[in-house]
Formats: sequence, C-alpha cells, structure tokens
Amino acid sequence: MASSTVYLIGWPGIIASLLLLFIGLSRKRPGYIILGAILAVPISWYLGSTPLFRTVLYFLPFLLAGSALAMRYQKIIMAWLLVIPYVVLIVWLAASVLSQGWM
Repeated sequence: MASSTVYLIGWPGIIASLLLLFIGLSRKRPGYIILGAILAVPISWYLGSTPLFRTVLYFLPFLLAGSALAMRYQKIIMAWLLVIPYVVLIVWLAASVLSQGWM
C-alpha cells in the first residue's frame, strides 16, 4: 500500500499525468485529460497542504477537468490555457528539487 502511494504522489505520477495531459490535448481526447487530472490530484493535495500554497492547489485538478470540458466543446485554445498553471507548478517544483543539491 505504501509503495503504491509513492508512485501516485511522486515523480512517476507527475510525469504520467503530464504525459496524459499532453496526449489528450494533442490528440483532442478529453478522456486522456481526465485521467491526467485524476493523477494530478495526489500531488496537488500534497502541495496544497504546505504553507506556501495553502488551499489554492486543492482546486488545481478542477482546472484540468475544465480543460477536458473545453476540449469536449472544441475550445482548443481554452483547453491548452487551463493546463498552463499545472505545467508551471511542475516546472517550478522540478527546478526547486534540482537546485537543492547545488547550494
């Protein structure tokens, strides 16, 4: 049980969610975007519990679900725009983790 949560909260879950989001957006398949949003829930809730983000990140998966809804109604640009906050957060998190060893 504990090992499976590491895969959902850790980098494998983050990378899988990003891959599913980009596959769904590029192929115009809302189902993949929904799966990516589901995989984004654990890391969003984990980071939402930190003092830096407070409760803002609890609602981040809803933006991804909104992206799937926008894709469903052929609002392609809106679908891409709703994914940007999640991608920016993950890039910031990766940069923070990678810069830890350089100080």
